[in-house]
Parts: sequence; structure tokens; C-alpha cells
Amino acid sequence: MGESEVVTGPTNTSQRVDVLVVGAGPGGSAAAYHLARHGIDVLLLERSAFPRDKVCGDGLTPRGVKALQRMGVDVDEPGFERVRGLRIYSRKVTLELPWPRLERYPDFGLVRTRRDFDELLARRAQKAGAVLREGTEAVAPLVRDGWVEGAVVRPTGGGASAEVRARFVVAADGASSRLAGQVGVRRDSTRPLGIAARRYYRAVRSPGPWLEVWMDLWDGDSLMPGYGWLFPLADGRVNVGAGLLNTFRDFRNVSAQRVFDAFARMLPADWGVGEDSADGRVLSGPLPMGMNRTPQAVPGMLVVGDAAGVVNPFNGEGIAYAMESGEVAAELIHDALVRRRPGLAQMYPAVLRERYGRYFHVGRRFVRLIGNPAVMRTFTDYGLPQEWLMRFALRFMGNLTDGRSGDVQDRLMDALVRLAPAS
Repeated sequence: MGESEVVTGPTNTSQRVDVLVVGAGPGGSAAAYHLARHGIDVLLLERSAFPRDKVCGDGLTPRGVKALQRMGVDVDEPGFERVRGLRIYSRKVTLELPWPRLERYPDFGLVRTRRDFDELLARRAQKAGAVLREGTEAVAPLVRDGWVEGAVVRPTGGGASAEVRARFVVAADGASSRLAGQVGVRRDSTRPLGIAARRYYRAVRSPGPWLEVWMDLWDGDSLMPGYGWLFPLADGRVNVGAGLLNTFRDFRNVSAQRVFDAFARMLPADWGVGEDSADGRVLSGPLPMGMNRTPQAVPGMLVVGDAAGVVNPFNGEGIAYAMESGEVAAELIHDALVRRRPGLAQMYPAVLRERYGRYFHVGRRFVRLIGNPAVMRTFTDYGLPQEWLMRFALRFMGNLTDGRSGDVQDRLMDALVRLAPAS
């Protein structure tokens, strides 16, 4: 950032708010909601107009359900499909692994399309008092003396731009995060990145109350560098998808589309997952993992969700962490405003490191390890058939634990994570 104000395009109006939140995905809407419920003047911008789609598996683990409940969302309302846990497939075994019973989290997950889910959260923030402006994008930050103090905004479809001045800005504009990029937030290329593709089907197959996951994908006799899923939706459709990580040895030679196609060919013909039952195109998108965007805050701006790379490296879960990071940002900004100490908000990166740093460090090591085809084959051949091991893995990879106050598995998980550096 320079020392002078950054402005792009002509401006003919100006608005002042306490907090400008850019992006009404789960992270932005959570931040707006938790700020608004404290009585903070919040403007929430959404580049598109609701309802709008988003490439995602649409699944929420119990961690995501808990974040929803903290926003006061009725998780029993129509539109949510409740799931008991994971059904894991490999060539050697099929396991049904229920979510663990814990004090901190519910024992069920949910599935809902992002087309519905994101609007639900944005309306929840609006109901709490945030002002939602759809079809509006933030095109450039306003920076004065090194402090981000708002943004130049304009209608997505074209029109005059305007200034929005804010005491704080929350960048929640997704993996590309053009706004954060303009103030120096960059991807850390040493940390993992995933790419996933998904498509909806009106298939014969219904997985029932389970998130179905394939841990080994095969293209003939070749083990593919990726994983697949089939998640149930409340309207009877299924979300079918596949993903791969850049830690896999052949990442540069394999596209998400190719992995998706290989996975689709693996599914039994009588499940009805094919062109005749397809509902829409195959869409793909990035998964920035393990806090692979730095810094997570610059003076006056906090970066949340995918824009900060806050995605679990173990399982690609991003919704829960977007909502959690949005809530953390909101609480710190609220404290900074109430106490008239702006520097309090700059504790945000340290709070993220304390909350996720050690766990994500272990996750980054894990995905590098399984990127070796020999290690991945050993895991699928010998690890997956061990139900006791996979029950622990479900808990660990989902970051679902009661910590040191929990049972033996929780205490083991706590000990393993505490050995890692908070980076």
C-alpha cells in the first residue's frame, strides 16, 4: 500500500459506515451478522444477485452446523438434508462412520445447495440489521496513510461508481479476492491448493443419511490423484464431485474435469449418474487451504474465509471455517470500535494462528504425504480397512473434538496437534 489514497474511477456519491463487508458468502454473511447483532452499522456487498450458484460440495460437518446455530439458523427447517456421518468406499472396504458424540458439536451434518444456503445466511445478516446491497462490487480499496478506510464500489452491470468510507473493511470475496490482492494479500505457494469439480444429478441412487466419500479413484488400473463424493440433497438430487490437491505428484498433468470423469465412470450404472439424469453442467473451482493467503489482515482490513485460505487441508471443508473466521473478525472489530482502540482488530492473524495454526500445520504435512502415490496406496490398502483407525481419522480430519476435557481419542488428538508449530 502507498501513503496516498487509492481510488479507481470517477465517484459521485459517498457513504459512511462502521464496517464494509465485501462478499456475501458464508464468511461475509457471518461477519455481517455478528457485527449487526452488536448494533454495528454494517454494509454487506454482494457482487451477484441472489439466488446465485457456487461451486461446492454443499456439505456441512457438525462443525459447520454449530457455526450455523451460532447465527440463530433453524437447522430443522425445510431445505436442509440431515446426515449421520460418512460412508467411505475403497476397493477393499465400505465403512459407515457416524459423527462422534461430543459436548462441543452436534452429532449430525447437513447438506444444502449453496444457491439456497448463501442467500439464507445473507438474509439472516440482513434481519440482524446489516444493510445488504446486491449486484454491487468493490473495485478498489480506499487507502490513506497506510490504512484501508473503505472502497470504491459500483453496480456490477455498469453505472457510476461511489465511495464507501468505513472504519474497517472485511474482505470476504472468495478465493480470487481482488480487493485483498490490491492491498498486498498474496497466496503462499508453499501451502496446499485444491481444485474440485461438481455436478448435480437427479439420480436413482440415494445415499440416505450419509455423506458418501471415495478415498481411492481408479482410471482402469491407475490410481488417480484425488477423491470423490456423492452427497444427498433435500430435493432428491445428489451432488457428485471430485477433487485433487496440488501436493499430488501428477497434479499438473491431471485436471479436475479428468478426475471427475474418472470418478463418474467408477459409479455403478444402476445408480443413474449419467448424462440422462444430469442437472446442469460440470463446474469447478479452487480450494485455498491451510491459511495459504498472507497476511490475513492489513491495517483497516481483515480477510476471512476462502479469501484468507482458511480451508481445512484434511477434508477440504471451507464453509465452517469461513463462518468461524467471519465471527472472529466481527468480535475483534466490535471490541476495537467499542474500546476506541483500532489496533485490537489487528490481532486477527494471531487469533487465527492460535485457533487453527497447529492443526492446519499437521494437515499440510498430511496432504504432502499422501501426495506420494505409494503412500496413498498403502493408506487405502491397509489403513481404510481398520475401522477403529478410520473412526479416529473421521474425528481428526473433521477437527471435531472436545479437547483435553474429552475422551481418550480427544486427548490423543490434542497431544498430536500441540506437538506442531502454530504456523
